[in-house]
Amino acid sequence: MLDKLQKLALLLRPLSRVFLILAILSLSYGIYVLLVSRSQSDDLGLIPALMLFTWATMARSFIGLFAHVPPRAEKAMKFVTRIKARLSRALYYCFLTLFAIATGFLLLTTWQLSSAWRMMY
Repeated sequence: MLDKLQKLALLLRPLSRVFLILAILSLSYGIYVLLVSRSQSDDLGLIPALMLFTWATMARSFIGLFAHVPPRAEKAMKFVTRIKARLSRALYYCFLTLFAIATGFLLLTTWQLSSAWRMMY
């Protein structure tokens, strides 16, 4: 599973700067909306800006984290090296679990925020 995620992260790596630019632009727009708006009707773009910022940040974090997965432990390796490789991959499995939980939470939050945004506007 980690190897497939590493391939996906390496495939998306050229888009890393695009995600960074999207995150910066959406954060800037969100701050601009907060500073300029005088009423709720002026806040039309706040929720989409927030969602775009969180998704772009999440995508960039995915690329940065899973592009450097350590290799699997092999029989030819020394015992200590195998243990280090397994422990570091176990840490990445913990990161994968946390990333899956965060993605699920972000999906739920996006769904709720988009529903509220559609009802408000």
